[in-house]
Amino acid sequence: MSSPPQFSVFKTTKPQRKNIKACLRHFTWSWHSIVMGTGAISSLLAHFHFHQPDSKALKIFTLLFFFLDLVFFVLICGATIARYCIFPELWSRMIEHPTQSLFIGAFPMGAATLINNALTVHQTYHFAGRGFLYALWGFWWLDSVISLFTTVGMLYIIMTKQRHSLDQMSALWLMPIATLVVASSTGGLLASALIPVNERHAQLTTAISFTMLFMGLSLCLMVITVYLMRLMIHGPLDVNLIFSSFIILGPLGQGGFSFLVNSPNVKTLHLVPSLNVEAIQAVCFCIAWALWSMGLIWLCISLASVYGVVRQQSVPFALGYWGLIFPNAVFALLTVELGAILESVVLNYLGTVFSGFVFLLWAFVFIRTIPAVWNTTLFYSPCVSKLDEDTLALFANQARFSGETQV
Repeated sequence: MSSPPQFSVFKTTKPQRKNIKACLRHFTWSWHSIVMGTGAISSLLAHFHFHQPDSKALKIFTLLFFFLDLVFFVLICGATIARYCIFPELWSRMIEHPTQSLFIGAFPMGAATLINNALTVHQTYHFAGRGFLYALWGFWWLDSVISLFTTVGMLYIIMTKQRHSLDQMSALWLMPIATLVVASSTGGLLASALIPVNERHAQLTTAISFTMLFMGLSLCLMVITVYLMRLMIHGPLDVNLIFSSFIILGPLGQGGFSFLVNSPNVKTLHLVPSLNVEAIQAVCFCIAWALWSMGLIWLCISLASVYGVVRQQSVPFALGYWGLIFPNAVFALLTVELGAILESVVLNYLGTVFSGFVFLLWAFVFIRTIPAVWNTTLFYSPCVSKLDEDTLALFANQARFSGETQV
């Protein structure tokens, strides 16, 4: 008697949760984009146009986001250090990876936003004294050095250790270069705070900030030009990298904001009579306006690229969503600053709309992040997966060679 037919039932199984050690092994530099995004939200709140100077609600929210950003920074830095202490072999793998290595730039940029917000707390809410200001100044010097080493070091690694092609290029190439632009805006804010304390220190800070600004922005504009050619030849990015299109708003928005916050400090520089301070400040404003205009057209290009991809397939939630917040936030910040300088009602309301949109975006991504961290699906490193595949392939080859030898 034949046995009854067997039916196999296929069940969808949930991915197994990773333990703490596995989470650390898959902990990438892209987590620092959380610090960048949260710090940018705090900066937007501090520069919000429609508020009363003594608004208690705004003070509470500013301090809340500042301390939340500080907690994120400590936890993420601790996890990053633990990863390479426990798994030192991952460092070389990460450096050689053409995408993951670019996120190293997120660390100094996130630290710079933290310095900005700490300076706001010091100046606006009179927290601590002169010693705290000089501590922030010292942290800025450290952040500037790290930014310079990140830019030069990653460019060298890209040229010598990695292989790239135009069709695989993305706006992520801007990540290690934009660090200098972000550090320059922090220097401008610090120089403004140092003027009544020590004008010579403010003068030095202003000179260094302008130098970093021109170095970083010149490289960023070159990369943006190459990226535009890549879009024209090969079309939009794939679904995994499509949100990186908005990264271009980062150096444009932060660069324009840096020109605006550094230009008032030109008066501390001892310039020759032929260099008029007012003329230099006017040039800085015109450059900031040009960068804002470039940001507007790139915002339209990015939205069109995302629409073209999203209408065909959904974008799974990943850490890349956090990369949306910082570029849009600094572009909104530039809009707010231009509106304040021009006393433009249109720009003031436009900056408010941009700021509100960025805040809602942060809330959406933050809420989506909590369950993804809990079930550990957000902990994924492509370079670790490639290392595991190479290890399995090596064991398979060794087993096959051993079997052939025995035969």
